[in-house]
Amino acid sequence: MSSSPVNETDQCEQHRVPDFYCCYLLQSICKRQSFYIGSTPNPVRRLRQHNGILARGGAYRTKRGNTRPWEMILLVHGFPCKVAALQFEHAWQHGYKTHYIAEDVRIVKNRNGGRSLHHKLGVMKLLLTHVYFQHMSLRIEIFNLETQRIWEQDKFQTQNYGHIVSSIMPGALGVPDTSNSENVKAFECSNLELIRSFYAQCSEKDRLRSMRYEERLANGMIPCSICELPFDYTSEEEVMKPMVGFCYFNGCDFVAHLSCLHRYFVDDEQLLLGKQVLIPIGGKCPDCTRSIKWTTIVKYSTLMKTLYGS
Repeated sequence: MSSSPVNETDQCEQHRVPDFYCCYLLQSICKRQSFYIGSTPNPVRRLRQHNGILARGGAYRTKRGNTRPWEMILLVHGFPCKVAALQFEHAWQHGYKTHYIAEDVRIVKNRNGGRSLHHKLGVMKLLLTHVYFQHMSLRIEIFNLETQRIWEQDKFQTQNYGHIVSSIMPGALGVPDTSNSENVKAFECSNLELIRSFYAQCSEKDRLRSMRYEERLANGMIPCSICELPFDYTSEEEVMKPMVGFCYFNGCDFVAHLSCLHRYFVDDEQLLLGKQVLIPIGGKCPDCTRSIKWTTIVKYSTLMKTLYGS
């Protein structure tokens, strides 16, 4: 290619995709029919607030009616911004009226319905299959074996509306023994450690990927793997520091202008789907041919641009 890559993606450089943002589902350890839906950038801190370990931070609704302590049984993460997470949270809380679920497939029909775990998970699945949230490539982590069983049972057959990927955290808990306060406390602590371990794993993955990309950009002038025009994050010239996208698989050194990769993915999806798309879900890395998610690429692209490209 002879022309300079289009820089429309650079116009969003002021936005940085958060390292982590999730929506979560709590279940009362002692009152198993009590649930709470929320969102947070830090599930460890938020769970401690809900259980009164941290005094500050609100969580008023979860200290009423002797529902404490709470177990975080599931979370969905990968939101590109706080607003998207809040939209998902609100829709999950109001499954009977949200415009993200078509009226003819709603499983909660009114404000007072949908109080069971089957309903909570069913509504979440319907939201995940909406095109708006599909493009975020959100990921689900389950921390309780009973929750996993109900998820797989799929009582309302909601998973028939689209493909959803979930995983269960190693060491996931079962049904709590609430016969005495010591058992309840032990269960609460075990759940908190599960969340702490999961969050630490996510943070470590981010740290290692960021280090890898920083080292690559420190090499100076690098040719785009698609258009072959160079960029240079060590340059003093702003024009030489566009947003760039990496393949995040170990052993693959693919890197390109984000705008070039966007065009590459959009063209592929258009051929596959037979229609024009504005935001791709993902595509195959041009070098290693493994599937990579657009939202993950953009996350690290905005991080590198924010830290080193301005």
